[in-house]
Amino acid sequence: MTDLELMDLARAEGFNAAMIDKENIPVNPAFRAFCEENRCGKYNANYSCPPDCGTVEELQAKTLAEEKTMIITTQWEIGSYENKDGIQQAKKAHNAAVLRLMEKIRKLGYEGFAAGYNGCPLCDPCKRILNEACPHPDKRISCMSAYCIDVAETAKRCGLEFAWEPGKLYLFGMVAIHKK
Repeated sequence: MTDLELMDLARAEGFNAAMIDKENIPVNPAFRAFCEENRCGKYNANYSCPPDCGTVEELQAKTLAEEKTMIITTQWEIGSYENKDGIQQAKKAHNAAVLRLMEKIRKLGYEGFAAGYNGCPLCDPCKRILNEACPHPDKRISCMSAYCIDVAETAKRCGLEFAWEPGKLYLFGMVAIHKK
């Protein structure tokens, strides 16, 4: 699959997309502290989030092991950041599109992983808090924050729009793949 074909698949799911050289993805291990603050409530409660998802070094090695890496983004009109329901709906729709995109890519003979926003949404609640095994270890998606990726800098390097604007929400993800 060419880079253009991969980006076309992403656009069909509603994403803006750009390819990035995996060595050019800025990782800042200090960002792990944001996960540890547990503002989203998924730290130590979701298999796709820290500490269960792996160390910063393990996640970076996972990214570097793949052949192609694409950054994906969606933009949402939310009225204001006080619109918690609108933000939740945007996050759910974004992650659902990430999962659909990854499924299409797998059907074309590729393996790898995707990252989305706010942790894996496949099980509600996550089997982690029930002390049960993850039923979807090959499909679960971690948040870009778990990878400690500097999303603002990544967007800049990819030429993708990123801003903190009143009434507009930018959500990012990543797809890293290799041919089977």
